Amino acid sequence: MPWFEYRAARGDGAVVEGRSEAPDRRTLVRQLEAQGQVPLQIVERRAEAPAAAARTWRFGSGRLTGKDVDYLTLELATLLRAALPLDRALDTMTRLAGKPARKELTENLAREIRSGASLSQAMERQDGVFDRFYVNMVRAGEAGGALDLALERLAEFKQRARELRESIVSSLFYPAILIVLAIVAVAIMLAFVVPRFTEMFAEAGRELPLLTRVVVAVGSGVEHWWWLILLGIAALAFWVRRELRDPVARERWDAWLLRLPLVGGLIGKIEAGRFTRTLGTLLKNGVSLPAAIDIAKEIVGNRVIGRALAQVALRVRQGEPLSRALTEAAVLPPLTTQLLKVGEETGHLERMLEQLADIHEREVRTDIQRALTLGEPVIILVIAGLITVIILSIVLAVIETNNLAF
Repeated sequence: MPWFEYRAARGDGAVVEGRSEAPDRRTLVRQLEAQGQVPLQIVERRAEAPAAAARTWRFGSGRLTGKDVDYLTLELATLLRAALPLDRALDTMTRLAGKPARKELTENLAREIRSGASLSQAMERQDGVFDRFYVNMVRAGEAGGALDLALERLAEFKQRARELRESIVSSLFYPAILIVLAIVAVAIMLAFVVPRFTEMFAEAGRELPLLTRVVVAVGSGVEHWWWLILLGIAALAFWVRRELRDPVARERWDAWLLRLPLVGGLIGKIEAGRFTRTLGTLLKNGVSLPAAIDIAKEIVGNRVIGRALAQVALRVRQGEPLSRALTEAAVLPPLTTQLLKVGEETGHLERMLEQLADIHEREVRTDIQRALTLGEPVIILVIAGLITVIILSIVLAVIETNNLAF
């Protein structure tokens, strides 16, 4: 997606400059107009420039992670809440930054502020460090004179997102360990233990039982062709990664995942939680509904749902209620559209969006925990079954050898 540098006039007559990513000039014009700005000049820049600069942030000065940006948000909100001027707050953060990348980032922000730029403009010029959602939240806080409150809401939003992500990763950690240990244990038995026993039994001069021969063949394949197995796994990973980078293939995969019986429902709840949390935060911060939908849809990871939400944003611009547009799009759980309709009728849309986000996040945690609770015994039974088959093949060979002795 191309990047554009622009100059625009705000409603108070002030001229602002910035950099933004957009599909084309017309889309950027609509985005600026939705923010109450009149575009004066728009210049397209090479798409590779921001990516190269982002790599400098990550590797040239030490890796700058999402958690670093979260800490920066919380620290800046705290210092501004203490009535510290913005440039002094950034100087304080520079002195306290223990990581070179964070120190360089706050120094650059302070330099931009002293040159006359607003905080949102300064963040937008950091070449992809702050995403569009982040910059628009800050811009809305500046326009409403509540920058510290906007940053506090940003910090809360990012903390909730991080907690949900860490909760999911923690839940998957134990099953992943079980699967890895099972693969290692079975591979060791097939590659080293079984061949040693078969060498001893082969001296008897009689054909081994069928189960033993099958296990020995599998073990011999693992022992002699392990490099080919690893190569196949690497090739599969490369193919999947290439497929996910291709927009058409990625959308095809996303559509297939949504059709799966259990996985599709879980993905729908995850995306609904992201969308409603982001939309509610933006609306609470003063961003208009159509612009907020445009920003919130970029947080959604599933391409099919994201494309449907883009159509929802277009219909909302044309005057259609959000709940009706989402109902006809049919990409989010029915509960979402029903409660949003109640929120629109009562005039508490932002509060309803936050409650919906809480509901979906709780359901995601519950569904994952339930699936893992049922899945762990299945994994253990599969591991036990594989080891039992290997041991049984050895026992059958021992029995057959003892029969030969008599």
